[in-house]
Amino acid sequence: MEERRIYDEFEFEIQEEERHFRSSQNQKDKRINQLEQTIENNQKIIQSLQQEINQKNSKISALHDQNHQSKSVLAPEDLICPLSNKLMIDPVIAQDGNTYERKAIEEWFKNGNNTSPITGEQIETFLIPNKLVKNQCEKW
Repeated sequence: MEERRIYDEFEFEIQEEERHFRSSQNQKDKRINQLEQTIENNQKIIQSLQQEINQKNSKISALHDQNHQSKSVLAPEDLICPLSNKLMIDPVIAQDGNTYERKAIEEWFKNGNNTSPITGEQIETFLIPNKLVKNQCEKW
């Protein structure tokens, strides 16, 4: 009889431990699910913000291009790059004696051209900053 009582108490303690373990595990599982949901929500927010940033960057770029083009339309011909047809920001003199926007003439050379875009004569890729035209462009 005493053995049975000890056995029952032992069995009860085991059942209590199992209930406690299951309860604790359920709480952990619930917390993990909450954290996973939070992460998923944060990822959605980040994705939404990235889309919003991209849209705003596109608008800024379009406004910048529009502003740059409107300046180019009104600018004197000497301040417009013959390659890009835009107001020059970093004008340089090439070996042919003509002034170009640095990025435009460097792209010209990068594409395998070794001639003047204007005269067609063969030229070197050495470029000299045109400070006079740069100052005029900045004033414009």
